[in-house]
Amino acid sequence: MNRFKLFLVVAVAALALVGAQAAFATSVLKLSLQELTKKSDSIVMARVDDAVASWDAGHKEIYTYITLSVLQGVKGNKGATTITLRQLGGTVGNIASIVPGMPSFRKGEEVVVFLTQKDAAGYPWVMGLEQGKYSVSTAKNGVKMVRNDLAGTDLLTRVGKHEEPTTAPDMPLNAFIDGLKTTLNVDGKIKVDPNPPTE
Repeated sequence: MNRFKLFLVVAVAALALVGAQAAFATSVLKLSLQELTKKSDSIVMARVDDAVASWDAGHKEIYTYITLSVLQGVKGNKGATTITLRQLGGTVGNIASIVPGMPSFRKGEEVVVFLTQKDAAGYPWVMGLEQGKYSVSTAKNGVKMVRNDLAGTDLLTRVGKHEEPTTAPDMPLNAFIDGLKTTLNVDGKIKVDPNPPTE
């Protein structure tokens, strides 16, 4: 018989986690894309090479370790080719630990992830839970698109108001990355001289 545990996620400052809902949703502070971009320690486009769950040393909690191969760095992680994430939840044998709102990763999937600084154990987390993970897919015309799925996440505004999560329309990957770079004011942004020469 499968047993299911619901772990209350410990608040990591960068995750802004504020509680869990009885309706199997995790409440988290709503972050705009601009806020995610600026608050994240690093942002990368990557391929999921592996996702393995295991018990911690005390056999009290299950963690999933996600190995990412970096395809393109957008912010931070200069020169990094692989990144390993750790997050609460996962399945080991016939025991599943489920944390609603925690992003899921499939082997072979391409993603754009917004990451926190490394925790005390040396692993970054996805910023804002599902808010910080965008899945990459290829449209029929061959154009790569990104999508953010917020199912299972209860968003809270800064004044504590609950807000229904919505799935934004798919966006072309290149335009999405360019928008992040523009927000960060890094290479890729079109620079306009505020004092153009006059004749």
